[in-house]
Amino acid sequence: MPAALTYQEKVERINAKLLEKQEGSSPAVDGATRKRRNVFNGTEAKLGVRSQIPGYHLHIFTDVGSRVQEAIDSGYEFVTPTEIGGVSENVVSRNGDLGERIRYLVNPRAEGTEQFGYLMKVRQEWFEEDQAELQAKNNRIDSAIRKGKMGGDSPQFYVPNGGIKLT
Repeated sequence: MPAALTYQEKVERINAKLLEKQEGSSPAVDGATRKRRNVFNGTEAKLGVRSQIPGYHLHIFTDVGSRVQEAIDSGYEFVTPTEIGGVSENVVSRNGDLGERIRYLVNPRAEGTEQFGYLMKVRQEWFEEDQAELQAKNNRIDSAIRKGKMGGDSPQFYVPNGGIKLT
């Protein structure tokens, strides 16, 4: 079983993909370059922002329960259209009641009503701190599994009599 990717490895992969997209071309079979075309096969996210805001991480929060308020309490702010160079086609066109907020229709029939997502941003350094904390937690769990000590004395986890062994 391969080890989980670290946060830094994930960031490097994402940055490589972004760089490839920004360059806007890909090699053709004959070696010539051609303009990158949009892929329509389900591998591209339906909701996304193609531009980035330097120094910030962007995220679309679905307006369910108190998720948007929790994001605000955690340091997220709403993104304005001018910050990302306008809005894309999948942004809800009837955005007048929201002023400068960008919202997406994320679920047209959620419990009988439409459900929206809001584009928000958080400082990149805060996002990286949160991801490092999450990665540290995942590493502790991964380490415990590999040592066969998952759950310890806690009855909430099943550990066979012989322990857990990875080969």
